[in-house]
Amino acid sequence: MQHLTVMVVELEHLKRASASAALERLQATTRSALDELRRLLYELRDEPTTETGFTESIRERLEQLAVTGIEADLVVHSWPDELPSHQAWNLSRIASEALTNVRRHSGASRVTVTLQVVGSSLAMTIIDNGRGLANPESGFGLRGMRERAHLLDGRITLDTPSEGGTRVRCIVPFGESQ
Repeated sequence: MQHLTVMVVELEHLKRASASAALERLQATTRSALDELRRLLYELRDEPTTETGFTESIRERLEQLAVTGIEADLVVHSWPDELPSHQAWNLSRIASEALTNVRRHSGASRVTVTLQVVGSSLAMTIIDNGRGLANPESGFGLRGMRERAHLLDGRITLDTPSEGGTRVRCIVPFGESQ
C-alpha cells in the first residue's frame, strides 16, 4: 500500500507537469486499487470495526511533542468515543504527519489540536504559531495527508492564517460506510 500511495503522489506531480488525460486515468486507477487493497487488508486482519483510543493516541503524541519544548494542547468538542478503525487509522496518520512537520519545520513554540463534530462530519484542526507554509502544495508528507483525506472521502486544507503559523484542517464524513 505504501508503494501505491507514493505512486499516486508521483502521478500528481507528473499530472501538474504535463496535464495528460492518461495520467489522470492512471491516478484514478491507482487510487481505486489502493482503496480496494485497504478494504481487503481490514478484512484479512479481522480488525475491530471501531477504535476507542483515537483521542488518547493524539494526547500521547502531543505529550511526546511537549518533551521537545513545544507547548501542546488538545481541545475536544463533541468528538465520538469510538471511530471506525479505517477513519481512526487515517486521521491518526494525518495528525502524526502534521505534528512531525510542526516539530521539524515550523519553528513553533505552541501547537493546538482541536477535534470536533461539525454536522455529520469529523473535523480535526492542527494550528501552530510557527513560520507558516512556504508552499502548501509541496512535499510528500503534505501530499500523503491529502491522499489519506481523499481515502476517507474528505478534504484537507493547509494555510497560513493572517496571525501567522500553519493551520491544517481535515474534514471527513463520519460513519461506517466510508
